[in-house]
Amino acid sequence: MLPDPAAIDPLLIPAPRRLDRRPGHASLPPGTGPDSLRPLIASPDPSAGPLPPWLTLRAGGAACGMKPTALQGYSLRIGESGPVAIESPTTAGLRHGLATLRQLLRQYGPRPPALEIIDAPAFPTRGVMLDVSRDRIPTMPEFRAIIDQLADLKFNHLQLYTEHTFAYAGHEDIWRGWSSLTPEEVVELDSYCSLRGIDLAANQNCFGHLAVWLRHPRYASLAETHGDWKFYHWTRSGPFSLCPGDPGSIALVEDWLEQLLPCFSSGLCNINADETFDVGQGRSKEAVEQRGHAAVYFEFIGKVCNAVRRHGKRPMFWADIALTLEKQGHPESIALIPADLLCLAWGYEPEAQFGHWCDLLRRAGRESWVCPGTSSWRSTTGRTAERRANLDRAARDGLHHDATGYLITDWGDVGHTQQWPVSLHGIAEAAHAAWTGAVASADSRAVFHRAESLHTLDDRSLTLASWLDRLGEVDAPIRSAWATSPEGRPVRLHNATALFNDFRLPWREQPRPGSVADWSDAADRLEALASAMPPGLPAFTREELDHTIDVARTSIARAIARRRADAPTSADRAALGESIHRIMTGHARLWARRSRPGGLDNSQKHYQKVLDELSSS
Repeated sequence: MLPDPAAIDPLLIPAPRRLDRRPGHASLPPGTGPDSLRPLIASPDPSAGPLPPWLTLRAGGAACGMKPTALQGYSLRIGESGPVAIESPTTAGLRHGLATLRQLLRQYGPRPPALEIIDAPAFPTRGVMLDVSRDRIPTMPEFRAIIDQLADLKFNHLQLYTEHTFAYAGHEDIWRGWSSLTPEEVVELDSYCSLRGIDLAANQNCFGHLAVWLRHPRYASLAETHGDWKFYHWTRSGPFSLCPGDPGSIALVEDWLEQLLPCFSSGLCNINADETFDVGQGRSKEAVEQRGHAAVYFEFIGKVCNAVRRHGKRPMFWADIALTLEKQGHPESIALIPADLLCLAWGYEPEAQFGHWCDLLRRAGRESWVCPGTSSWRSTTGRTAERRANLDRAARDGLHHDATGYLITDWGDVGHTQQWPVSLHGIAEAAHAAWTGAVASADSRAVFHRAESLHTLDDRSLTLASWLDRLGEVDAPIRSAWATSPEGRPVRLHNATALFNDFRLPWREQPRPGSVADWSDAADRLEALASAMPPGLPAFTREELDHTIDVARTSIARAIARRRADAPTSADRAALGESIHRIMTGHARLWARRSRPGGLDNSQKHYQKVLDELSSS
C-alpha cells in the first residue's frame, strides 16, 4: 500500500531555509493542483496574471545593495482563510515561490497546510551542464521536459556542452548524421528557458576535445598533433586540440562563434578549452619550450575571448589547465587569465580541491564557479558516496571561498549509456546543495529522499531516491580498493564504477582486484535491489531501471567469468553474448524515447566491441 503524502509533513526540494507550520489548512477550489501554476511560472511577469482568485503575487521592494541571493528570495504564506500570498523583490523570486507552491499542491492537493516559508538560495547562479556531444542529444519534447524539471528544482542556468553537434553552415560534413541542434532549435530552447527564468548560455569547445573535427581531411591540418601524446598518465594517439599557432585555428573558431552566439540571449559563452594536454607535444613544441606552456595557451585563449566579446558576450572556461600549470610551479598561469574570463573550477571526486582553486582565483581577482558532477557517466548505476561527497564539498568550499555559481555537470563518456533517472538523481541532489549550501545531512536525508522521489522522480511510494542511492553502492567495496598504492594502501577507482570499468577491459587482461566472492556479493546486492524496486513507478521509469539492472547484472556476470579458476565454457560465453544482445536491443528502444537517433550507432559500438571480443575469445 502506497503512503499518503498528504498525511505527512511538507516535502520540499530544495528544502527551504525556514518553514513554520501554522494550525489548520487552506481550502482551495476543488481540483486545484500543480499544473494550474505552470502558465504563471512560464510568464515573463507572473504577477501580471491572470491570477486565480485564491493567489496573490507581489514583486517589488528591491533595494540598492541587496545581495544577488536576496533578490531571488521569496516568502510564501498560506492561511486558513484569505489568499495564498507570495512576495519577492523580483520576478525570479516569485517563480521560486511558485515552484515551492507547486510542490505543496502536488503533495496536498487543494488543502495545503497553513504555513509560512522564508527562503533564498545560497548561490546566485545554480546551473546544469548537459553533454550533447557524446552521442545523446535529447529530442525537442525531451528538452522541454528537462527544462521544466530544472525550473521546478529552482535552477537558473543551463548549458549544452558542444563539440560537433551544432549545425554550422559550411561544415555539414562534420555534424551531418549526428541529429545536431539547428540554429532554429536553439533559438526555440533559448526562449523556452528564458520564460522559465533559466539562462541558456552558449557552449562550444574552442580548443580541445575536437577529434571529430580534426580527423576529417578538411580540418586535419589544424591539429596540434596526429601522433602519440600524454593525456594525464595515459598515452593517446591522434588529434585532440587545435594548434594554437595556426592562423586557421582562430579563423575556424570565429566562424563557429559568428553562427552560434546570435542564437542565445544569454550574456555568457563557455569556450571550454579544457584538458588540452597535447599542446606542446606536437606542432607547438618549440613555442612552448621557448615561451612556456601558459603563454602559448593563453595567447590563443585571448584570441577566442576577443571573438566572444565582439558579440557582446562574456567568456567562461574550464580552469583546469591554468590550475594544473600553477600546481606544476608556474604561478604566472593564473595571472595570465583575462580579467573578465569567468573561471569554472571542476572536479568530480570527493577530494576535489574546490576551496584551494577558488582561493587561488579569488586572490588573483578572478570570478569562479564550482563545478562538481552527477557521477552518472561511466557508471551504469551511479556512484553514491563519491557523488554526495563531491557535491557537498563543492557547495561548502565554494561558499567559503566566494564562488558565485554552482554548475552540476552530467557527462556522456563512452556512449552516454546511463539512463536519465540515474542522472536526474544526481541533479536533484545538486539542486539542494546549490540552494542550501550543502547536501542533506544524514539526519535529514530520509526527508530529502522522500521529497525527491515525489517531486522529481514521480514516485508516490516516496522510496525511489533512497533505492537509487543503494544502487549506486552495489560495487562500492570493489571500487574502493581497485588498486594498491606503493605504500600498500588501497586506492579507490576514479571516474567510474568497477562494474562499468571491468566490463570494458579486455577479456584476457589480468583481472583487477575483486575476487569471485567479492563480485558474487555485488551480484547478491544487485538482485536484492532488483526484487525491492519501488512499486507503482511510471512505466517508462520502470523500463529504464530494469534496463539499468540488466546492464549491471551482465557486467558483474562477465567480471565473475573472467576471474573463475576454470575457463568459461562456450555455453557461458553464449549466455553472456545473449545478454549483451538483449542490452543493445533495450538500449536502442529506450534511446528512441528520449533521444535523437543520430548518436545511437556510435553509442552501440561500445557494447558491440565487448560482444565481438567475447565471440572471438
